[in-house]
Amino acid sequence: MECPKCKGTMLLERFSDFFLVFYAWKCLNCGAIIDRTISKNRRKSLAPQEAQVVDVG
Repeated sequence: MECPKCKGTMLLERFSDFFLVFYAWKCLNCGAIIDRTISKNRRKSLAPQEAQVVDVG
């Protein structure tokens, strides 16, 4: 996988936080971490959205 930030190589790494264990991609160059939640939120924020009409008057 290629890092979206620096285009470096990413490796799958195991992370643990108390009782939670998860896997995420970590960039060897810049240290960026991409997991399932980060990917989902980025796709959601880049999705086309309807423009809101605001009455200012």
